[in-house]
Amino acid sequence: MIVSIVLYNHMLLDIQSTLDSLLNTNAIKKIILVDNGGCHWASSLGDPKISYIKADRNGGFGYGHNLAINKYAHLSNYFLICNPDIDFDPKELEKLYNVAKVSRSGLFSPKIVYPDGSDQFGQRLLPNPLNLFARRFLPKYISQKLDDKYLLKSFTINEPTLIPSVSGSFMLFRSKCLLALSGFDERYFMYMEDIDLSRRCVVRFGVLYVPSACVIHEHQQASYKNKVLLKAHITSAIQYFNKWGWMFDRQRRSINRETIKKIKHG
Repeated sequence: MIVSIVLYNHMLLDIQSTLDSLLNTNAIKKIILVDNGGCHWASSLGDPKISYIKADRNGGFGYGHNLAINKYAHLSNYFLICNPDIDFDPKELEKLYNVAKVSRSGLFSPKIVYPDGSDQFGQRLLPNPLNLFARRFLPKYISQKLDDKYLLKSFTINEPTLIPSVSGSFMLFRSKCLLALSGFDERYFMYMEDIDLSRRCVVRFGVLYVPSACVIHEHQQASYKNKVLLKAHITSAIQYFNKWGWMFDRQRRSINRETIKKIKHG
């Protein structure tokens, strides 16, 4: 397994917990640190498992990961996209890896929780515009019902289940599938690229949510606090719906309908 982490103005302290978790996982062969800017220190960590790529520009989340994917994914059977604010017991990644080895899907995602243990609901249906814009701009009593369905909150999922959209903070791919998909769509600078890649993967290879494996994500929801990031999120959402369809998207409706049907019937 090879791992890619994209950095931008991070310090070693910011990612030390993530590195410790990864370095203590036996299945990991190499960790690629992609420096999108301000992280030259990552070139001299001295661990033989860690490699460094200096991006020629800050092209965004997907752009950074694609640098690592294009250079290294063909060297491993599995490729992990990992955020720099992830923490986990190595046994949890081993659980996910063991499921991946006996599954035919192309992408595998664990349960992702906040530091307090509450679920982040990274396993979701494909969004429609209301799912993304209502939760931002409409009163909570209106957006809550939309959120509950979109985030599959009314279902208890205890077994590996095919889900069409999973969080980009921790995505374990079968390398040949990730390469066949050509990695991330780099038109998204930040946000929505994980939904886009999940969607393309579920159509061609399948996406499996594995709730028995669990990782901790510090998830800051920065775009809720920063106007620049909010603008980036809105821009990416517009790009996503321009690409796939706004309210009229037959593929989305079909995939979401089949997902709910399978969950209900176990």
